[in-house]
Amino acid sequence: MSLTKMKIHSLLKKINKLAPKMRKMTDEQLQAQTEIFRKKLQSGKKERDILPEAFATVREADYRVLGMFPYDVQVIGAIILNEGAIAEMRTGEGKTLTATMPLYLNALSGKGAMLVTPNDYLAARDEEDLAPVYKWLGLTISKGFDEKLSREGKKVSPIVKRAWYASDIVYTTASSLAFDYLFDNLATSKDGQYLRPYNYVIIDEVDEVLLDEAESPFVISSRPKLQSNLYDLTDRFVKLLKEKRDYRIKKDLQLFWLTYHGIKFAENYFRISNLFSEQNRELYRHIMLAMQAHLFMRKGHEYLVVRGKVVLLDEEDGRLKEGVQVGTGLHQAIEAKEHVKQTAVQKVAASITFPSLFSLFNKVSGMSGTVKGDQNEFLKTYNLKVYQVPTRKKVIRKDYPAKIYLTTSDKLMAAIHEVIKLHNEGRPVLIVAGSVENSEIISELLLNDGIAHNVLNAFNIVREAEIVKNAGQAGAVTVATNMAGRGTDIKLGPGVKEKGGLAVIGTEMLSSRVKGQLAGRAGRQGDPGTSQFYVSLEDRYISHASTGRLKKYYRKLMRKKKNGADIVQLSGIPLKVGLKMLRERVEVKGVMSRMQTNKYEVVLRMQRDHFYQQRKKIMYLNDLQDNINQYLKAGINNYLSQRKNWTQAELRYLINEHFSYDYIKDLPTISSKKEIEKFLFELSQKILQDKAQILINREQLNEFFRQVILSAMDACWVDQMDYLSNLKLYVDKWNLAGYESDYVYQQRAYEAFEKMQKNIQNSIVDKLLLSPIHLTKEKKLVVVFN
Repeated sequence: MSLTKMKIHSLLKKINKLAPKMRKMTDEQLQAQTEIFRKKLQSGKKERDILPEAFATVREADYRVLGMFPYDVQVIGAIILNEGAIAEMRTGEGKTLTATMPLYLNALSGKGAMLVTPNDYLAARDEEDLAPVYKWLGLTISKGFDEKLSREGKKVSPIVKRAWYASDIVYTTASSLAFDYLFDNLATSKDGQYLRPYNYVIIDEVDEVLLDEAESPFVISSRPKLQSNLYDLTDRFVKLLKEKRDYRIKKDLQLFWLTYHGIKFAENYFRISNLFSEQNRELYRHIMLAMQAHLFMRKGHEYLVVRGKVVLLDEEDGRLKEGVQVGTGLHQAIEAKEHVKQTAVQKVAASITFPSLFSLFNKVSGMSGTVKGDQNEFLKTYNLKVYQVPTRKKVIRKDYPAKIYLTTSDKLMAAIHEVIKLHNEGRPVLIVAGSVENSEIISELLLNDGIAHNVLNAFNIVREAEIVKNAGQAGAVTVATNMAGRGTDIKLGPGVKEKGGLAVIGTEMLSSRVKGQLAGRAGRQGDPGTSQFYVSLEDRYISHASTGRLKKYYRKLMRKKKNGADIVQLSGIPLKVGLKMLRERVEVKGVMSRMQTNKYEVVLRMQRDHFYQQRKKIMYLNDLQDNINQYLKAGINNYLSQRKNWTQAELRYLINEHFSYDYIKDLPTISSKKEIEKFLFELSQKILQDKAQILINREQLNEFFRQVILSAMDACWVDQMDYLSNLKLYVDKWNLAGYESDYVYQQRAYEAFEKMQKNIQNSIVDKLLLSPIHLTKEKKLVVVFN
């Protein structure tokens, strides 16, 4: 069913008509509705058939349990969410309560419903606040994580997780769900798995999850690679380089390269004759990594050093990315730059992006305060329609045009003066910095002027809710990165409305959506408020995407300023139009980048889905003898196809390498490949029969087969994942040579997958025949893989 305004209002009318009927019911009668709905669904009815009654039931339950009766606009949002679409609901319009209706309805089938948030604070808060309603209506509810155990670094057992995910309604975070999916598919037995098929999900702050975080895969690491000793050497070398003499840089394109002088300097420094020769390829790669770490990875912007460790920073919202690493060795290059202990470069065992994760659900919906501007991307990429939900009260917030300055210092001083003026008026102020470093600078400037304030950035995220809660009090000043307590309302304190409400002061040029999110912190539910953004031509957003004309204009004005001209604030229609076009260009580039990532991810998703299905099949089969025979025949064929003609000496070497360490006396006369295949298969069966004598029963033999197959599959899949991770970086450069990178990626990825299948077959032969087995005193099977 495609939603129209008429259909939405028709459903709303039906739900409202049922309100008096629900109000007349006793608690017992209202609670009994859950079982009535379940029986209707079991008899063949669809969710949409019982939607009006189900929504009216939850609406009344919300009132009786929480004392809150969802408004019409919240019911409209719930109808949109149930349809598998995105509801744009402004800040403060009550998205949390809105979700109770579709979650209840979609959980009635017994297949489960989830609400996924960007962080654990929101998930824990919403689960705690709304659990009484669901429990009152007879549904089970849980969180999909345990904050205490996570902080202590303790693992949760599969039994506990199975209970979490078996609940009718689960509140969890997007990252917890991603990691649980990967670990569930890496389990070595049925007992180690805990997920059930995904049914229905509501993604809170859907733009953050499916757009801002779309390009960051969630990765589970495997065995470490051989650690290089070149990181420290190349770091010391790069510190000696001078721009223009030794290297050139184009910051807007994130490009840099060594000059002829720089190349010769490198060859002299490392005492080599040719930097670009095959044997020096790794050295050159490490030089490039060290240069990237120094030229583009800025402390306080892209990363922080926390307790002696390099932790990545999401400059978009100022949050730390604990446990996340930049791939390809760049993270280790940053560690060398900061002189902290280097972490091991590890192979990727499994990875998934949010777009792939949420494609696994039968029905996906989402909600956010700012998604309308991205509706085309949501429709094209995720097939999700965006509907705007009207606000309950008219938005009276005033959004002033951005003020443009030449330099960062001019901009910041103007913004600080405005904060002081508003503070003296008794209005609460939220001043937003573009990075953690800038938030600390603004904080210092405010302290110099004697303005008491709170700072909300990556260093004090644990106090986020408390800081945001107090940000609306009279005279409060809050400095924040772009996170600004997303998902938490800033409620105005006594007397603040009369003074003009919350004032949002932005100090960076931002994307339209992030700007809208920050402005939306003020003016909730008809409250007064204002937003004012201060930008400069030195803002990173502008400098990284500016045209030659804009750069020329900036340099011209800077020359005048240095010569004494009083140039501070800039104006003029050409400049404003130029900045508007620049923002559009950056946003289009972001869309294209996400599209490219999704294209690569589609290929990986197909391979991952196929691999996980095969793996699951092996885990759940009770008799693997036929599979083992197939793998043996395939592996034998692979080994024999390596050469056309075989001598007895070559065959003996093959047997000792892959089949048996024992000396085989009676080798067959080499007549045909078929004869050798038959001999090797019979030899394999004999070796397996000997191993079977050690085991107690057929079940234990089957467990041996399972361990061998899964071990071989997992080892080869790790190599495949590692290859695909590096392949993305490799093929991106093919566009420069006129090749279609998508085609190159798909072709190479397919070839690698075919090769992986053969490697699995070969590895199974090796592990099956060469790995010793024995039983413990408790008669438990132990396999020692070579």
